Amino acid sequence: MTPQTIALHRFGMGATPEDRPPDDPHAWVTAQFARFDARPAPIAATRTALQAAADLIAFQKQRREVRAAAPAVAAAAANGAAMVPPTKPGDDPELKAQRRALRQDHYAATADARLAAALASDTPFVERMVFFWSNHFAVSADKQAVTPLAGAFEFEAIRPHVLGRFGDMLSAVARHPAMLLYLDQAVSVGPESLRAQRAAMQGRRRGLNENLAREILELHTLGVGSGYTQGDVTEFARALTGWTVAGLGGG
Repeated sequence: MTPQTIALHRFGMGATPEDRPPDDPHAWVTAQFARFDARPAPIAATRTALQAAADLIAFQKQRREVRAAAPAVAAAAANGAAMVPPTKPGDDPELKAQRRALRQDHYAATADARLAAALASDTPFVERMVFFWSNHFAVSADKQAVTPLAGAFEFEAIRPHVLGRFGDMLSAVARHPAMLLYLDQAVSVGPESLRAQRAAMQGRRRGLNENLAREILELHTLGVGSGYTQGDVTEFARALTGWTVAGLGGG
């Protein structure tokens, strides 16, 4: 293979039968930086994190209402009431539809948009950079609260900053709802805070969650063995308290 042909594969998404190997591979790669579109049509058509979070909040509210009504429904069934509706959240047809939309439809739409944008892009090297940084700052769609936000995470926190400063990308990643929920930062509060005290009065334990602080130091930036201590992790977690997701932060 010629260097020109290798460039299409190594610095792009692979050649199609219609692709013509670039005469100057270096110029072909560097010219992409000025043309890169962070929000091409397939991605611009997807739901934003705010919209997806609103859907998730509505689903969780409906689920709480079904759970709260379950004892009364069960009592009515025990008394022989006719046409008793489902007593478990998992049996409620409306909740099933909402869950399917969150876990399948939203996620599938963003996955399709991601693939379509990459395949149609005339800046394939930058698309590969997007994939790299999305893998570096990974979230998992296996977590129910993250599933509808996973696509928006890449579209909103990675793509706009892929050709910019690392610090700007790190800030966008750490503050994005998908990351805050994935690493439980949304439920982290100061141990002596009023929220922690109110939770204690209700028999619940609330305090610092170090997941995000540790992930930023251990994986996102410095790395294991770079000299930070457990004390640094704890103090960093204290500094991050207050970064949450309204309506999804666990009270």
